[in-house]
Amino acid sequence: MLRIKLIRSTVAHQWRTRRVVESLGLRKINQVVEHDDTAVIRGMIHRVKELLVVEEVEGTPTKKNKPAKAATAVAEKPVKKAAAKKEATVAEAPASEEKPKKKATKKSEDS
Repeated sequence: MLRIKLIRSTVAHQWRTRRVVESLGLRKINQVVEHDDTAVIRGMIHRVKELLVVEEVEGTPTKKNKPAKAATAVAEKPVKKAAAKKEATVAEAPASEEKPKKKATKKSEDS
């Protein structure tokens, strides 16, 4: 397993270099990520080796806590409110199926 740390900024580097650093999961300076030691990861590291510090460590990558649970809880609240509004509008609807007629407006002619 490899522990990869971004030590230099990607500003003033080619867009391809920035994309490789982002694909490794690095967004900020001094951020550390862990990846399995594969040929693909080694190739990405080689491409941006001047920006990184790489250590070999034992074990498997640790999984991070998913903050998505909090995001889904926030997303559920508007759905519940919208459903309550729909139910309220259905209850307030008039019993007759006729639509109210629009009032005709007359335009005054200035001559």
